[in-house]
Order: sequence, then C-alpha cells, then structure tokens
Amino acid sequence: MCSAAERQYFRHDWRNLTWAEARKHCQVCFKELVTVTPENIKTISQNLTSDSWVGLRKNFSTDNSRMSWSRWANGEPLIFQNWYPGWPVFKSSSAKTFCSCNCPETTTSFTRFTESTSTAVPTMPVMSECVRSPMLSSDDPETTTNYIEDSCVAMLSFGAWVEKNCNELLPFICYEDGFCGQANVTNITSGSANLTWLRRPGDIDRYRVEVRVDGEVKFQTNSLQQSYDLVNLAAGTHHSVQVFPVKCGRDRDPQETAFYTIPNKVVNLNVTNVTETSVYLSWNKPAGNVTFYLIKDQDGEKIQSNTAGKEVGSLTPGKQYTFTVTSGVGDGPTLSEGTNVTTYTKPGKVSDLKVSNNTINSLWLNWQRPEGNATGFRVMAMTDSNRTVFDKNVNQTQVEVTPLPTGTEITLSVTVLTDNDSLEGDKVTAVDYTTPEPITNLTLETTFDSLNATWMSSAGTAPSFIVELKLDGKLVKPIQNLTEPRKSFDKLEAAANYTVIVSTFHRHVKGAEVQSSNFTRLLPPTNAKRISSNKRQITFQWTAAENRANVNYSVRIHSSFWGYDNSAVVNNTTSYTFDNLMSGTNYTFEVRSEAHGQTSIPAFVSHLTDAEKREVSLSMLCSSTESLFCEKDTTRDTVFEQLREHLKELLGDKIFWKLEKLDTQSKA
Repeated sequence: MCSAAERQYFRHDWRNLTWAEARKHCQVCFKELVTVTPENIKTISQNLTSDSWVGLRKNFSTDNSRMSWSRWANGEPLIFQNWYPGWPVFKSSSAKTFCSCNCPETTTSFTRFTESTSTAVPTMPVMSECVRSPMLSSDDPETTTNYIEDSCVAMLSFGAWVEKNCNELLPFICYEDGFCGQANVTNITSGSANLTWLRRPGDIDRYRVEVRVDGEVKFQTNSLQQSYDLVNLAAGTHHSVQVFPVKCGRDRDPQETAFYTIPNKVVNLNVTNVTETSVYLSWNKPAGNVTFYLIKDQDGEKIQSNTAGKEVGSLTPGKQYTFTVTSGVGDGPTLSEGTNVTTYTKPGKVSDLKVSNNTINSLWLNWQRPEGNATGFRVMAMTDSNRTVFDKNVNQTQVEVTPLPTGTEITLSVTVLTDNDSLEGDKVTAVDYTTPEPITNLTLETTFDSLNATWMSSAGTAPSFIVELKLDGKLVKPIQNLTEPRKSFDKLEAAANYTVIVSTFHRHVKGAEVQSSNFTRLLPPTNAKRISSNKRQITFQWTAAENRANVNYSVRIHSSFWGYDNSAVVNNTTSYTFDNLMSGTNYTFEVRSEAHGQTSIPAFVSHLTDAEKREVSLSMLCSSTESLFCEKDTTRDTVFEQLREHLKELLGDKIFWKLEKLDTQSKA
C-alpha cells in the first residue's frame, strides 16, 4: 500500500554556498530551496544549528516595478512571514515628509518571536489611516547601514528570518516532493520474470534495481529504462525487488514489489491404496523450492499436504476420481502445473437407513444413495418369526413397506444393486414396529380454570397412552405411560385455547395422534361503576378480568320506565360513555367479556342521570257528608300517604321524583 507522498526536507549544513549556488544545487539534485509555511516551520527549524538559506529573495527580477518579497523560489506566493524583530530593513528616505501609515483599508499583521522558545506569537492586526498633515522625518544612520539592496532570506536556528547579502556563503535547506509508486512483475515463470516501474517525476540519472532472496542481495543492476528482464531465477523462490531512482549520486524513495517464481511440477504420481471412502496418493518432490502440495479432484475439493504423499478421505464409494497434484509456495499461493492420476473407489452400501411414518399396517423406509455405480436397491421385510412379508426391487431411495401386521416387530434390509447382477453391496438392516390403533371419541370439558379429557381405545391394542397439553401451540405438560383413558388438568388460565393430544404407545412406537381443542371459560369483568354523569350522559368503568385471550366487552344500558335499551361492543378500553339519555332516569348498566364465540356472565351497576327538576303542584278539594271531616289533619295525612304510595308504585326508583307538602291546610 502506498500513502500520499509528503514533502521532504534536506539540510546542507556541511557546505556553504551563495543563495544562487544553493538554489541551483537544490534544483539539480532536489526540487528547489525550501518554502516555509506555518505547517512546516517547526519541522524545518528542528535541530537547525546555523543560519541557513531558504527560498525567499527580495527581488527575483531587475524590474523595479515588481513588489519585493512577493513570491518564493518555486513560484508560490508569500502568504506567511516570520521576521526577526527589526527585519526586513527598508531603505531610508531623504524626503522631508511621509505618510505616517498605510491607507485605511490596509490591514497589517506582524509575528513576534522569542529566542528562548522559538515560538511565533502573532499580534492583533493594526488598522491604519492616512494623516492629513505632513510629518517631518530624519534619516536613521543605523537603518541606512543595515539596508541591503539585493537581499536573500536566511532562517536563524530558532526559526526567525533575517536578511543577508545573497552572495554570503551559508548552509542551505532544499526540499523535494516525495514520490509514491510501486514496481510490478509480470510473465512470471519458474526461472524468469519481467519487472516494470513508474517513471519518477523530474530528471533522474538512472534507476538501480536490487533483487534479494532471504534478505541477501542476489544481484543489482542499473537501468535507464523503466523495465528489466529478470532471468536465471530459482524455482519456487521468494524474491524482493527494489527500484531506486538515483540523482546526484543519491538513492531516492524506492518502488518495491515481491513475488514467488513458479515451482516445478511433481513427478511419479501414483495410487498406492484404495478403500470405499479414501485413496492414498504418493509422488516425488520436484527440483527447486516447494513449501506445500495441493490435491484437487474434479469436483473442486482441495486438500493441502506438507509431505510427498497424502490419504484423501471422505470420498464416495464406487465413484471415479481424477486427482490433480500441484506444488506450491507462498500464501498467495503460487502453484506449479498439475500432475494427474485417475482411479475408482470401492463400491459401497447405502447409508442413513431410516424408518418413519409408522402406521398400523405400513412403514416408510428411506436411505441415502451411494454415489457411483448403483442401478437399484433390493428391499426386504421379515417378521420376528422370520417370515418374509415384503421383497421388492426399487430404483428410488424410499419405499412404503406394506401390508404389514399391526403392532408387530419388523426387520427391514436394503442392498445396493449394480449392472453386474452378481455384485451387491453389503446389506444394511433396521428393526422397527408397526403401531397400535389410535384412540377414538376424544372429548374435552372445561371450566374457568380446569379441563377434563376422556377418550376410548380398542381393547388389547394400547397398553398405555401419551397425553400432551398445549396452550396456543406450546407444550404445557406431557403425561406418559397413562393407563386410564381419562385425564384432568387444573390451575389453567381462563379464556385460553388448550389442545389435548392423545396417542397410543406400544414398545417404543407411538400410535397416530388424536387431538381436540377447547377454550376454558371466560371470566367476567368486575367492579362495574359510574365514574361521571350529567343530564344526558353516563360514563361507566369496569375492571378487566385476567383472561388469556384478547377480549372485547359487550356493554348494555336499559331503562324499563322508558322502554329504552342500547348496547355496543368495545375493545382496548375498560370504560364507555352512553349519551342521548333522559334526565333524572335510573339506568341499569351491564358489561360482559366476549371472545372466541363465548360470552361471560355480566357485571351490573345502576345510576340516575342528573335530574332536570320540574315542580308540579296538586290541589285537593275535600268534600264529605260528615261535618268537619275534611278539617281533620289525620284525613289530609292519610290522603297524602295514599298519593305517595301510588306514585311509588307507579314510578318506583325508575326516575327521579319527590313528593312534599306545601302547607298543612289545603295543598300537597
């Protein structure tokens, strides 16, 4: 893998040159004098021991119209300055007036350095403006003395910049851009290969090719081209190659690659032993290097061996195989040409013989067919008294063996047949039983929390039963070796769908399963109550019962006085509001649980809507043949109570009503 190339820096503190000589040397042997940026200044100044030229000059042209200090030697613009205090020095002017600062829109920033830390400390930008009145100025002799007309920049050992005469002899710093490339090897054989590489940008004197084996240089050569033919290589050998660009007698970053030459092919491949499922192969090691051998058959199966011989197992009996053996090296790997040999495994026998689908008079027999030369199978069945009850040749790998006696031990066998009638595989056998007859009349009776199952069985065919209780398809409780044709289960969940499965059991064989399902009863809701009401509405609430099933609720409200009856079915809630009711009426509310066609007993509550009261006055005139009879208080009280009883019988508690005396003389 090759990452992005980075710029590299080279200090030349062992020779001193003028700035122009230093630049020429950098251009010939590297790329250019160094360009300083905030990102690389720390790297460049690190371990710097003396003043050194960098790629900045006041003027690259004699054209005085060009701005000084405007670009680096490589043409990049000057966007970063790191002057030592007092530098650069500008030429003193003899004029009597000068503008005290730059124009208003000019922003100047300075960078201050401390020698002890070699750290650049930027100051805040200074905004300046032109002064209307001229200011007098005198020449500074010291400034005039330090001024250099054609100056170049030298970096001090701690990173700051100063001006020096470009003809002064100083060490210097060059740079070049790193190059990222990779050599490539093609046309690899056991003794040769073709090597190519990428061209290094810039002028290169030559390329030096170096080839190593086990860390030792086997040969090296120089080339002006970008390719080279490698010859006389050792077979099966790892070669490391480096291609160095050479400039000014210096090796630059190499392009690298590594490869294996192809190993020689194996010789004297033979088959030395054969079984039904394996073949043993042997061969001689070829000349040259080999680290492993790869064995492959026509099906693409591969086996690796570290020795000149290998047993190949897990083969199919009676099948023809062609094995190819190659020698190999490396992790890649690099393989030789293959050497082939063809042989047959011994014919075999059926495998995985199984008996299934036991019934009262049949068995299903199936097996795995051996690959290779197998034209059919002979299937036989015998009772425990050695009586043959089935004998048939078949082509498929399964067969229904029938008719067979009920509840009997059966010995079954399968033999492989071939084109040669006299050649059969080894007989494979299995012993099993036909099943007893299944039960009948399975009946389930349930309560809220219990279930009672009963059934019937044929006499003498089922010494025991297996009973399973399942809830929503999941096994709750298994019962084995039950001798009575009944079973009760308690502590069950309400409103749950339970399935009872009953099968007969004889020896180790289960008879046919008979199953029936039924729901336990629904628990009713509880705690029915009124939670709010007004003249036209009543909202009722109840508590959900612990039923397993997701139940709906059937709600009903009725008033016998008005002959009103209304009902609804709700789900996912335990409250309901009835509206459009009559005020002052006593309504009876009922709620029931509903699920899977069942309905629970109801929960009841009664409540009056708020009364919209109206006052009715009754005046009664008493007439009697008895003198002063109507004036008696007892008479009025008796009439009032008779009226109350009449209203009570007529209205009862069905609606709101109240009877009061207005006065004790003549009104009620």
